[in-house]
Amino acid sequence: MGPVDLTSGKTMMANGPDALHLYVAEKFEAAMGRKIPQMEVRYHNLSVTANVAVTGEITAKSELPTVFNTIKRSLAKFAWNKRVVHKEIIKNASGVFKPGTITLLLGQPGSGKTSLMRVLAGQFPKSGNVKIEGNVTYNGVPRDEIGKVLPQYSAYVTQFDKHFPTLTVQETLEFAYAVCGGGMSKHTEEMLSHGAPEQNAEALETARKYFENFPDLVIEQLGLQICRDTIIGSNMLRGVSGGERKRVTTGEMEFGMKYMTLMDEISTGLDSAATFDIITTQRSIAKNLHKTIVIALLQPAPEVFDLFDDVMVLNQGEIIYHGPRDQAVPYFETLGFKCPPRRDAADFLLDLGTKMQLKYQVGLPPGMSRHPRLANEFSEHWRQSPLYDKLVRDIEAPCDPNLLKDVEEHMDRMPEFRQGFWESTKAVTKRQWKLTSRNKSFIKSRALMTVAMGLIYGSVFYQTDPTDVQMIIGVLFQAAMFMSLGQTAQVPTIDAAREVFYKQRSANFYRAASFAIANSLALIPQAIAEALIFWFIGVLDDWPCPSCRTFHHLLDIPGPNQPRVCVVVLLLDCYLSKFQCR
Repeated sequence: MGPVDLTSGKTMMANGPDALHLYVAEKFEAAMGRKIPQMEVRYHNLSVTANVAVTGEITAKSELPTVFNTIKRSLAKFAWNKRVVHKEIIKNASGVFKPGTITLLLGQPGSGKTSLMRVLAGQFPKSGNVKIEGNVTYNGVPRDEIGKVLPQYSAYVTQFDKHFPTLTVQETLEFAYAVCGGGMSKHTEEMLSHGAPEQNAEALETARKYFENFPDLVIEQLGLQICRDTIIGSNMLRGVSGGERKRVTTGEMEFGMKYMTLMDEISTGLDSAATFDIITTQRSIAKNLHKTIVIALLQPAPEVFDLFDDVMVLNQGEIIYHGPRDQAVPYFETLGFKCPPRRDAADFLLDLGTKMQLKYQVGLPPGMSRHPRLANEFSEHWRQSPLYDKLVRDIEAPCDPNLLKDVEEHMDRMPEFRQGFWESTKAVTKRQWKLTSRNKSFIKSRALMTVAMGLIYGSVFYQTDPTDVQMIIGVLFQAAMFMSLGQTAQVPTIDAAREVFYKQRSANFYRAASFAIANSLALIPQAIAEALIFWFIGVLDDWPCPSCRTFHHLLDIPGPNQPRVCVVVLLLDCYLSKFQCR
């Protein structure tokens, strides 16, 4: 079989994702003379705590979105009787996530799943009231040493679907592909040069075709072919369905050849068949490309549960089990809990440590006086089990020499951002201009308002003395205030884009400066267009409107600059055609 292109990739994926991933892995490893780079994550005695200010008892009634409750919560920030509560989010957790494995993370809402994954992904928000203790290493390298470049090794898929609603599925994924490195890098070419000459040549061609068609392959893997040219949409704009939007969120973080992927509640809005297909693809990636994959799901179906190698169960920040999937139910049977024949194993594990566990209790095992009930009691039994002893031995064991070699050859050479500053700024600016030009209603309304305000100001200063300095200053001040304050209409748009920026900046897609410059550059043509429309109201001396001529004369005092203005108008003519009301 020749190099994998889009057609051959689709053919291989028709019978499942294993064929494609196995083919790519074999070609890469033959040229590298070793396995694809991997990542092992170890964490020991990891604790996350926060000091939370509380002003009163929180009830269901006080959380209702009423005007009174909103005002009350705002004023509560300044209350003098606030008390600080010490909240333990993760409690003394220890474990290992090994390369080539796919782990299921189970837990009730509020159990600490998201916090654990964000800490391991290096995306946990840092503030003065949050404290992270314990050791976390990646291939033996401490978390603090690689904190800035950690997002280049690990991908974190958030449970919230934050996207720009006017971009299509294809455009969203292609942007992520571009800022995460796009095609094959020079480092990849160097990696694929340690085999026989024919193996190197074939691997390079395979890599080139694979990376070239990567966005299309991701769309095929996630089943987004039908909606690839459909806009993402939002609550106010019709677009793709909720399940399709969730798959876009997953696909957005597939780029960049990460060594580890952490996925948080990716099954929300998906049916069991779609969830099964996505987890099957992730399992294939873990097994063939040797990635470390951790996925948090809430109540997975039995067929989905069986796809995982390991299971971790969290309850109130405590790990009550972390080990092989097929040993989870037998382990809790040793504690006196029996899973009924028609009960899903995942639901059984989620009910433990809650009031629902009473229906699973059977006779007490030897040496136990009562069944464990609280999360800390389950955690204490877990720390006394043989499975935990094996886990501790894995944590304390020396790091695999091959993993240390990955640190030296790959991790130490990884930049904080895949693109240079100007290249990144160009990509973000291109996207921002696309977003701005598609906001047709805003453009039309601003153009009409600018014309109206120009006429109003021209009428107000009708038949005034053009030599009156105070009058001239008043006109210029009013015009400048209108043009500057008019840009405040963009505040809601920028505020809506804030969540997308936070997500993509945390993943090291681009620098914050690139985003700021792109937003400014996208607004400058619009501001110039509005200024020119405002000025055009009185640009012709032979216009029939006296107020327009008067306004033009007032603004035309710096006469030597008028030829330059005409040149600017000609240069911007092509751009202004984009904003014509059709």
